[in-house]
Amino acid sequence: MKTITVLNAKGKRREIEVASIEIPLSEGRYLRLAFPPGDMGDLAVEAHSEAGLPVMLVQPGAANLATLHVLSVAEPEGESEPAEHDLELTVQKELGKDEKKGLPSKAAVREWIGAALGTDAEINVRFVGEAESQALNKEYRGKDSSTNVLSFPYTEEPLVVGDLVVCWPVVQREAREQGKALEAHAAHMIVHGTLHLQGWDHENEDDAEEMESVEREILSALGYPDPYAA
Repeated sequence: MKTITVLNAKGKRREIEVASIEIPLSEGRYLRLAFPPGDMGDLAVEAHSEAGLPVMLVQPGAANLATLHVLSVAEPEGESEPAEHDLELTVQKELGKDEKKGLPSKAAVREWIGAALGTDAEINVRFVGEAESQALNKEYRGKDSSTNVLSFPYTEEPLVVGDLVVCWPVVQREAREQGKALEAHAAHMIVHGTLHLQGWDHENEDDAEEMESVEREILSALGYPDPYAA
């Protein structure tokens, strides 16, 4: 086993232990890098071909230089299904009777969060009124007003753990004022908050554009319109 550094979709580095790396090529061919079991030994470079399995050994410390040419890359057959991740979800509803109109089901919330997840997660979603939202927003963000969604991330790797606090009266009001379907706007807020739990932010223009692009893709896959369309 060897420790290697890999990058996730957002460019974050992570170290993992592997015995080998296999790179798929076209027509069932592949390139495999097999690491020696100890600190010393040969790195085996194996490539599948019709004539057999040619192997090149690279000795550590010998200043070897190898150039690998990939002649073709396998094309995916059809659309690949998005990866499904384990989600432990709890939903709390701290609302008055007159504030619950249009609240999404737990199944809907699970679907929206699942579409935005890049790993397994434990998430609590709490639907609240404006008083609680305002108090939390003031305490944690220094803003004395209620807001549509607050994200409280605790861990991102190897498990996303966090809370989403959704101010339902604000979400309802925004949907009316912006001429959006309540369900579509609610889905957007849940997706937006879930991305925040995974480290996405919009503190500068470039980050905002990237995050908005990801949100558009997720919501489109869920069947909702562009939330940022004029």
